Amino acid sequence: MFLIQLSRFLQDEVPGITATQINFADEMQVQIAEQDPILEENVIFADSLFFNVLDFKEVENFWISGSPETALDLPNVVVLSESKAKEYFPGSNAMGQLIRIDNKADLEVVGVVKDVSGRSHLPYSIIISYSTLNDELMNGFDLQSWSFTSGGYSYVRLPDKQAPTALDAAFEAMVERKSTPEEKRKEEIYLQPLSQIHFDPTYEGSNATYTVSSRYLTMLLLLGGFILLIACVNYVNLSTSFAFTKSKEVGVRKTIGASKKQLFFHYMLETFVVTLLAAVIGIAIALLFLPTINSILGKSINSLALLDPLFITGFLGIIILISFISGAYPAIILSGFSPVNSLKNRFATPGKSSVVLRKGLVVFQFTTSIALIICTLVISRQMEYFQNKELGFNKEAVIEVRLPESDSIKRENFRNLLQEQTGIKQISFCLGAPISGSGIGTSLNAPQLPEGGGYSTKVIPCDGNYLKTYEMEILAGRWFLSSEEKNIGSAVVINRSLAKTLGFNEPEEALGSTIQIGINDIRPTIVGVTEDFHTSSLHENIGSVAMTPFPYFHVAAGIKINQADMRNTLAAVEDSWRKIYPDNVYEMNFIDETLAGSYEQETQNFQIFKAFSFISIFICCIGLWGLISFVVVRKTKEIGIRKVLGATVSGIVVLLSRDFLLLIAIALLLASPVAWYFMDKWLQDFAYRIDIGWIVFAIAGIFAILIAFITISYQAIKAGLANPVKNLRTE
Repeated sequence: MFLIQLSRFLQDEVPGITATQINFADEMQVQIAEQDPILEENVIFADSLFFNVLDFKEVENFWISGSPETALDLPNVVVLSESKAKEYFPGSNAMGQLIRIDNKADLEVVGVVKDVSGRSHLPYSIIISYSTLNDELMNGFDLQSWSFTSGGYSYVRLPDKQAPTALDAAFEAMVERKSTPEEKRKEEIYLQPLSQIHFDPTYEGSNATYTVSSRYLTMLLLLGGFILLIACVNYVNLSTSFAFTKSKEVGVRKTIGASKKQLFFHYMLETFVVTLLAAVIGIAIALLFLPTINSILGKSINSLALLDPLFITGFLGIIILISFISGAYPAIILSGFSPVNSLKNRFATPGKSSVVLRKGLVVFQFTTSIALIICTLVISRQMEYFQNKELGFNKEAVIEVRLPESDSIKRENFRNLLQEQTGIKQISFCLGAPISGSGIGTSLNAPQLPEGGGYSTKVIPCDGNYLKTYEMEILAGRWFLSSEEKNIGSAVVINRSLAKTLGFNEPEEALGSTIQIGINDIRPTIVGVTEDFHTSSLHENIGSVAMTPFPYFHVAAGIKINQADMRNTLAAVEDSWRKIYPDNVYEMNFIDETLAGSYEQETQNFQIFKAFSFISIFICCIGLWGLISFVVVRKTKEIGIRKVLGATVSGIVVLLSRDFLLLIAIALLLASPVAWYFMDKWLQDFAYRIDIGWIVFAIAGIFAILIAFITISYQAIKAGLANPVKNLRTE
């Protein structure tokens, strides 16, 4: 959010700086001549200094047509990206052509520029001159009001070597001169370096594109790192376990003159070749699954990124690091063998230190895997909590249809057409659904509130059917009367939280009181109090909400439909809409889908943890399979003797598996507090969250032990069923 007049003030008050302001349009309808209208997302309004503050000199031949000095000087002009110019005007010159936006303004194309990079924090396809922006395009808001805020940024280019703190005094003076006493208490202006926008989630709500939290990137890096470490542990474990099989090879090599150093580098090179081969296969798999990964992450990672010199350098560095971690210890062990003892095969029995190391590495592997399983279970439970928590209103089978203009006659005609459909239960015109985030933040005042307290509330403009459509609970009083709908500012319904803010302990006490709302400074009387309901995701606490009729802002229709014949009903809604608004693009969303979109990041986390948990368990099981195979081979004679003496198959299975299962139990004890700590931190991002109960750790432990036991059992049962006579004869 930004103050509309901020950049203008800074230009006037601070010498030497250059400032520009932009406004993001969530969506705008674009029409070319008589073609069907389309919706465009990457539309910005920018003033004449936009291309001075944010220069694109590093982009070769950035300006294809037009002049950066004068392109955005006049109202009703537009600069198009190269791809949009070709899309709108194929085979012809876009310069001088007209495009129409939102059926409200015709714009002349005065420039064509190169497409912005996909990695830019400021994607654009259409840049409209800021002077084009008027009250009508802003749904009636007064653009000349100092305190009016809207989605976007003010960008400031400072003179060389000037610190950002040079603007602090200007900000203080601006707030002092321009703000009311109530606003001064809550007005704060922050500066953010352009380089931090992409990774700092503090202001991600006003970022035109996605913000990648540094914590999220760190999480991915750690997960990938641990998976690689698990794989390295497998290599070390299996290499040291089967080192005795290479003892004669080492003895022969040393006998014919190989030095310890030569053997060390020989086995390191062997590890490097294996790692390099795995890396090549890994790249092939990554390219194969890249579309799936992009789908999960909601990103557009290009395979050409693999050709980036920085990526290639980093990738080779990782290969060398993995080769060293995996191969150093086994190479030291093998190169250190005595040639005499090696040829006599005296290294068949591993030393105590080797056994302890392997057990420690197994514990590390399963500690990591169990921690990932616990994290996956916690995220899954929180996601389930999102879906099942009562929101204070009914979101089921409610759709929201955007209205292209606030025309009361067209709204009523639309309502009449909808009421003829048997599949429609309720219709409400409003600014947006409770959970849509479409409320208007504004100042709040009341006789009982302390003067200069800086109170605020969210206002949801809505009609008399809002209560029935969303099935909210009235605690005291009533909803609007039809006469109050026509008399703007006469009545308001508030939620329980706002009643408490106003100092009323019981909802009934608030009835009949008057409050002052910043929108047009209306002073409505409280006629009803509802139970609290969510107006945003579960990341945030329920705040103060006031609902009042304000027809000019009724730019959406909330429609509750009958689920029994949903397809035909949805078709009827669209058909009715097109009869009233034939020159506009139809938009419809289910409320529950809008809510689900609020948890996109959490959904991605869940998918990522599921994938990493599966991979880690799979790698651990491969290692466990190799180790149990090694143990079975080493204990063949012992198993044969035990069977001759009467041991059962189940006894043999217990003998071979108990040490491994004990290690997994130790891993569970180590993983549980670590996973609890990180998940507790993660859950603190939500105002409403689950408790991490003991059942999560129990399920993770049982699952890990079960998977490990299944992995071990095949080889153990096979060894237990083997003919002891044959095994003893072989020995």
